[in-house]
Amino acid sequence: MKSNLFKYSVLTVGVVAAMGVAHAAQQPTGGTSNGSFSVANQASASYTIAGNENAPQLATSNIVTISVSEQSSFTLLTDNVNQTINPKANSTVNFTHTLTNSGNVDDTYTLRLTNATSGDDFDYSGYSVTYLLNNTGTAITVPITNGVGTISLPAKSAANITIVATANTARNIDKNGILTVSAESTYLKGKNAGTPSAYTASNVDNAKTVAPLYAITKSATTNLGTKNLDLNNLNAFVDYTITIKNEGNLDGKAISISDDLPSGLVAIASTEANYTAPTVTASNGSTAGTAKLSAANKTITVDSQNIKVGETITVTFRAKKAANATSASSFVNYAVVKDDTANDNNATTPDITDRSDDGTETTYENKVTGAYLGKDDNTKATVTTTNQTRAIAITTGANKEVALNTSGAAVGNTYSYTITNNGTDVTEAATAGSVLFSVNPTATGTAGVTNNPNIEIARVFVDANGDGIFTAGETVLTGTQIGTTGEYTYDLNAAKTTGFAPGAANAIKIGVEVVTTGSNSNAGGVGTSDIGKYETMTLTIVPKTEVNGTAIPTSTTENPLSTTSKTTMQGINLVKYQIAADCTTAIPANNATDWSTATATATAGQCIFYKIEAVNTFTTTEISTVAITDTISTKAVYQTNFVASPTTGTNGTSTNATTGVTTVRGNFATLASGATATVRFSVKPSQSGTN
Repeated sequence: MKSNLFKYSVLTVGVVAAMGVAHAAQQPTGGTSNGSFSVANQASASYTIAGNENAPQLATSNIVTISVSEQSSFTLLTDNVNQTINPKANSTVNFTHTLTNSGNVDDTYTLRLTNATSGDDFDYSGYSVTYLLNNTGTAITVPITNGVGTISLPAKSAANITIVATANTARNIDKNGILTVSAESTYLKGKNAGTPSAYTASNVDNAKTVAPLYAITKSATTNLGTKNLDLNNLNAFVDYTITIKNEGNLDGKAISISDDLPSGLVAIASTEANYTAPTVTASNGSTAGTAKLSAANKTITVDSQNIKVGETITVTFRAKKAANATSASSFVNYAVVKDDTANDNNATTPDITDRSDDGTETTYENKVTGAYLGKDDNTKATVTTTNQTRAIAITTGANKEVALNTSGAAVGNTYSYTITNNGTDVTEAATAGSVLFSVNPTATGTAGVTNNPNIEIARVFVDANGDGIFTAGETVLTGTQIGTTGEYTYDLNAAKTTGFAPGAANAIKIGVEVVTTGSNSNAGGVGTSDIGKYETMTLTIVPKTEVNGTAIPTSTTENPLSTTSKTTMQGINLVKYQIAADCTTAIPANNATDWSTATATATAGQCIFYKIEAVNTFTTTEISTVAITDTISTKAVYQTNFVASPTTGTNGTSTNATTGVTTVRGNFATLASGATATVRFSVKPSQSGTN
């Protein structure tokens, strides 16, 4: 509280001038003037006496003298440091002052209201000034023009002044407005003209803007523990959490918190599956309100909630997709806080309407780049909608005929498969172990045997360039054997560690390289070679886990999870036939019925006619550079009647000069698939080998 007292006693104008009375005080809050003067008074009377009416009589009294003391004194007192004012436009603040005339003369005071010219943040634009005389009775209005008005006070009285100052623009919080209030004594100014400090009292008022500021944060988590809301999942829901922290400098009273759900969402009602009751909690002792759902379950509201400075109110609720929601529906929603900071009874006419997504909202906020009081955040509330379906397909396997001997993985036969995600909004094999595939030998044509030891998997690899063969640098997958069987499983995540999204462009191409080590010998009898023997392997996609709540897919005609590939060993089936007949007999035709693979008996002097038949058992593959040879036993004499069919190629016999052994040879440049080449000739048995 500040005060300054001015006193000035007046003797007479002449005495004052003669005495040169001094008066001054630095930054006074009042003024004084002391002085005295004498008042002399003498009475007179006129009268007549009866009988002597023509002689007026005059009487004069004694002189009486009174010394008059005239004193002027006033103070202007205030206690208006850091008053508070609402930051909304046209808000007001009350400044109170006490102007006291403690002298014994009546006086009139000029009241001046002046905005500070520096050091503050805003100005006051209008004033209403009233006062109570001696703090009683009815308030007296002081007309103010351009910030100036007058108050007349009798001696020994006081004016209890209330100044209602208005700021007509909206402001941020913690802004300071300074007002200078001064009073000039008319009486003292007349005695001290030209010396304002002798007749002026000044007070400094200030008010700072105060308001709550709401930092709103909204977050969402679906029942999948992510932000993914699967529209195909009837049990899908979103748990929303709204936090409102009062980061301002004034408690919030009777605020409204609401969340209007968009077209794609509806709050889960108490009678529905997965319902959890909405909750409201307060962090610092305020009474928590009640979260209410609208009749259509589209709005969550908390009314008349108080929130202290620094306190956080947390609201939770659960929503699901609306009945007719599609991926085109809106799933973006915001928490809204409303506050009538001046009324504080309700939020019917709010001056603060703050949304959780309001990155540009600046109502009363001293906004700066980065962090600032009242900053909102809706980024964690965004959910991604999906229409999740799962369908994985593997392309149809091929049935291949391969050579009997392809030993060595580098020259093995390769099967190519494309595994495609035909689902929607689901990435498959995104985590290790979530989707496997198996390669399993399942049939060989031999009862009780499913794994042909002459047909084996050399390697399984990712055919990155899709050329159907293993190329250096492509990923070889490591399989896990199932027990002691021939089945191995492989992890598709190892083929593509990020998983594969829907669509052909994201498919995984797998190569399975097979090697064969079959026998081409019929030495054990016709049909004992591995010609025509096969193995069927089954490739099966094995999803192991749900993905974002969507169940493991099943195999369908449109999206098969398995396929088979049959490997059949083919080549030349070489069979030798014979007929015992007279040497003069013409060589039997290829189709003669007497040809036999059985043991035959010849009489002395007969010849043995041979047919060596080479059949290309491939159904589509041509064989080239076929050479059929037969070394004549030393117990037989070649009869020089060689016949080859077809006649292409270089055919004939040759005899080793050292051993004398004759070899019959039939050469065929090509042998078409399914075609047969034969060599026929005869020999004459001889114990000496000379006849």
